Amino acid sequence: MKKKGRENIVFFPDVERRLAEKGIEALHEKRFNEAICLLEQGRELDPSNSDITAALVLAYFEAGALRKAKELCKEMLMEGTGDYFQLVEMYITILIQLHEYREITEVLEALFDEREVPAEKREHFLTILQFCKRLADNDPIPAQDSELEDIEEHSIEEQIRPGEVDFLKINDLKQQVQIAGRLAGQNIQPFIPEIATFLNDEKGHPFFKTILLNLLREQNIDSDLVIRKFGVAEKVNPVFMPALHELHQEHETGRILSEELEHRDPVLLENVLSLVQRYFFASYPFELEPGNPSAWAAAFHIIAMSYLGSPPDLQGMARMYKVKKEEVDKAIDWIRKVEEISYPII
Repeated sequence: MKKKGRENIVFFPDVERRLAEKGIEALHEKRFNEAICLLEQGRELDPSNSDITAALVLAYFEAGALRKAKELCKEMLMEGTGDYFQLVEMYITILIQLHEYREITEVLEALFDEREVPAEKREHFLTILQFCKRLADNDPIPAQDSELEDIEEHSIEEQIRPGEVDFLKINDLKQQVQIAGRLAGQNIQPFIPEIATFLNDEKGHPFFKTILLNLLREQNIDSDLVIRKFGVAEKVNPVFMPALHELHQEHETGRILSEELEHRDPVLLENVLSLVQRYFFASYPFELEPGNPSAWAAAFHIIAMSYLGSPPDLQGMARMYKVKKEEVDKAIDWIRKVEEISYPII
């Protein structure tokens, strides 16, 4: 008897449209895994539908599957489907979450090289470019291209004045990066009282706090500040803080995961390291309990697999990483808390 395959299946009319509608509804209701399942089916039936693909990019992004979101968004850009500059902005947003500042710089510089940036988006893209160049190189580098020569002049014209911005009201990721980009081009000293108040307020967005702390560290601000994130408070001095992604706990966690997964499952490793970077960016400069990096490695491994739809056995994972189950549980609780609170609003 001939085995039935997909060519034998007869679909109901407009099934892809109904899948898309249900997927978008699930996305709006924050049922992200359900949205992904529905939208993937809709895209398989209608791969040329840019609305379904764009919704799937957003569903991947919201579910934390940032690598999938990046690749699919990049595919749309390469194929020229959908609104090009909306896709560029989404792609940059994804890259910011992945902390791939060098690639952001390359994308934006290419746009300016080709003189393809609309006038109404030029200021926004210039600000992001300036900020990401600093993070990519850890030091400001003068623009070389003639189209970018006016960044310094533009930044002077757009400098922020103390009291002009209410940091507590900036919850949008694009606004956060834009404000940071403008502050990066000027002396941050006059803003220390406002920034100190923001950092000490539990309502302040953790992602934005990290960005501002990094600017303070870059400008060698020698001042004791109280940082509050996730119900934890610590006193720090930016002069003595390690650079982003140079915390011992993050470095050791990444090393342990790489040793475990590099040869066995490199795709999973890529996804789990993205999660590690995102977590430690949001929690910076804290190193939260448990102190054992192996417990964190096990926890990130578990969370990454659950995001990909295959949650592993916690007890078995604890044995694999030679740690106590209670330590892994504690790390998982922190990761979920940080992910829930810190995820920037698009």
